Amino acid sequence: MKDATELIKALTGLAWPLMAGVALWRLFPLIKEIVRSRGFTIKVGEAELSVQEVSESLIRTTADLQGRLASVRAPAATRVLDSVLWVDDRPENNATEVAQLRALGVEVTLAKSTDEALRALARPNRPFDAVISDMSRWERTRPNRTAGLDLIRELRAQDDPIPVFIFATARALALREEITNAGGTGVVGSSTELFQLLRGVGEFPTQRA
Repeated sequence: MKDATELIKALTGLAWPLMAGVALWRLFPLIKEIVRSRGFTIKVGEAELSVQEVSESLIRTTADLQGRLASVRAPAATRVLDSVLWVDDRPENNATEVAQLRALGVEVTLAKSTDEALRALARPNRPFDAVISDMSRWERTRPNRTAGLDLIRELRAQDDPIPVFIFATARALALREEITNAGGTGVVGSSTELFQLLRGVGEFPTQRA
């Protein structure tokens, strides 16, 4: 009986990832239609919706799925993830993830450089629960391939314990050990992994029990 109970629990834990994967797969035709149409409206059943309306709907849906997937393996949250600081000199690269976080009720503040991020973090009563950073970016008119690592080192030198996640390319993943040794909280290359790590910091506001 105990073995059967454990099996049921295990299968239940797999249910959401499977359902989410199927749901995302079912959304692909609609996404293709948005890209193909290049118009202001598209046909959804018997209704015509603007591309903006459909895009917002997709963001809300995928955000909910991302949040639920992240919650599958996350421990019980003792706090809420209300706000994050996202550091990237090309914020457009993260537009979807930022929109998904905002759809989950997380306030996202953008910074384009290490200096800008440090100023935001130095504000009195800062609201941030975590920092997300790319690894390489232009800083002070020149490329800095270790900008994310530099940000982590600067924060830890100030004894700032705020969680810092590097969301970047394969090159950053290869530096995982160095980033971790410098005080980085996590290094990821996919949005799914990122949301899992963020969910470990706190529960998403719109998915509070």
